[in-house]
Amino acid sequence: MSAPTPAAITFPSERAANFLVAGVPATARAMLQFAKVHGGENRQVIVAVPGGWSPSPLTVREIHRLAPGFELLAVDSCGLGERPLIGGDTLQTPGEVSPNAGDADVPTLQALGRRIVASTGKPTDGIVSRHLNRPISQFITRLVLMVPAARPWHATFAAGLLGIAMFVALISGGSQGLLVGAALFQLASIVDGVDGEMARATFRSSAAGAMMDSLTDTATNLCFVGGVSFNLFTAGEETAGLAGLAGGIILALGSAILAIQSRRDGGDLTFDALKTRFGQRPSAVRRWLTYITMRDFYAFAAFLAIVAGLATALLYVFVAVAIGWFVVLCWTLLTTSTSVRQG
Repeated sequence: MSAPTPAAITFPSERAANFLVAGVPATARAMLQFAKVHGGENRQVIVAVPGGWSPSPLTVREIHRLAPGFELLAVDSCGLGERPLIGGDTLQTPGEVSPNAGDADVPTLQALGRRIVASTGKPTDGIVSRHLNRPISQFITRLVLMVPAARPWHATFAAGLLGIAMFVALISGGSQGLLVGAALFQLASIVDGVDGEMARATFRSSAAGAMMDSLTDTATNLCFVGGVSFNLFTAGEETAGLAGLAGGIILALGSAILAIQSRRDGGDLTFDALKTRFGQRPSAVRRWLTYITMRDFYAFAAFLAIVAGLATALLYVFVAVAIGWFVVLCWTLLTTSTSVRQG
């Protein structure tokens, strides 16, 4: 029995075939999904457009990255004969590939790109992230992914620059510097989500990227605490400033412990060891403790407190929370490590 005629992926135009769908050319996305289902059957993938077409250099590069070892055959769809057709729009997201001569026009691909970016949120998103930060960061991500050269590390770098600007504003002194710094801290918290969204949308997630993101987040957090403490100390609020400094030292020590524990656990260099252990032994209390110690929550809460003129109270609350967090951190790591040894 002869082998079945392989299907062809179709697009209505060359523009559609090369169109960026959430940062990746439509043809490259289609070939990736097609290869996952039919990769063992044929290493040549036919992509057809009426009148023929030429893949852009970016399309060729992305095919080599996402579907290595597969060969693109760019042909005229008018000469396909009875070959089964698969609309390119049906291959932009993971799912079962089935013959379907879909209409993968540019508006359809644009809508698919929005859906892909909208799916880049994480189940572990905090309350503020889910309802405020993520919608804004995903809007930014959609805009950034229109630039072919954009990479996740660019967003990480931008978040780092916001952190530097925040620190400069805070140490410049005065209530105005405090307000600007708080606003930049919240903005950095929003932009912090862009690199991960870009990575997930374009299949560029990596351990190195996650590590750089975690280090940037932690450095920004420490700079915020240090900047607010310095601002208030120089404004005559010495006790509050010293309380903030003490809380910052506790935060830095706890972050170092988390980083060391993440490596001991055999994972990447991140600061999620406590969150991971809470997830393994879920409860309502642990869930809420996780929420209020996540960056999206405390960045927004700090912003609101400073806007309301409660910066001094913020530092006292912070040092109390930092002490409690550190005790819970040490106890959780100690008890889970003990249970692992006993097991």
